[in-house]
Amino acid sequence: MHRILLYIGGIIFALFVIMSSPKPTLAAPLGDIFSSQDSLFVRIQERIEYFFAFNIQQKVIILEKQAERRLTRAENLVKTKDVGQALSLIKSYETLKEKQGDLIRGAPTTVLDKAKEQTIKQQARIEDMKEDMSEEAKELIEDGQKTVIKTMMDTIDDSGTKEDKDEATEFAEEIKNVIDPGSNIFSPGTNEVAPGTLEVAPGASEVAPGAQDIKP
Repeated sequence: MHRILLYIGGIIFALFVIMSSPKPTLAAPLGDIFSSQDSLFVRIQERIEYFFAFNIQQKVIILEKQAERRLTRAENLVKTKDVGQALSLIKSYETLKEKQGDLIRGAPTTVLDKAKEQTIKQQARIEDMKEDMSEEAKELIEDGQKTVIKTMMDTIDDSGTKEDKDEATEFAEEIKNVIDPGSNIFSPGTNEVAPGTLEVAPGASEVAPGAQDIKP
């Protein structure tokens, strides 16, 4: 009961802050207030959501939902050619998946299986988003893909048994089936994730020059 009251209080506080904000903030589209990762309402709501996840399995599920929100919004922004914001959301997705990977190690096997399945589907969606982007933007995104894929492979391979190594190899092969064969995500001829080439702070909105361009 105490946790429920805290949750309700948090939502009321978030709404109060939003309604009390200066006029420029209130002028922002209503959809952005409830969906943008930069929205104070969304940040508070997601923290409360995570706080009330009572075990590792629930926390993993919450992080998956939050990662999905980032990707869905990024897909919509790519359609409107707002690549800069899309890149920021994909970076945020990467950060959430890393956090999820750390938690999965202590979760039931069924949770890991579901996360693997979702990660493969998500990487396929990211490939679709990359199609009309500049090479600079693709390079930024591929660095993030490497991080997510390697995190999942390390999680699968964590115990070091032969079965786990085989499972990690199988996961890598499934990922290869959904990504562009010409990408630099895997080292040539191997199932090893290639080293990253760029460093971007989690959640950063700044991107390399030209990265916001979409090919005509």
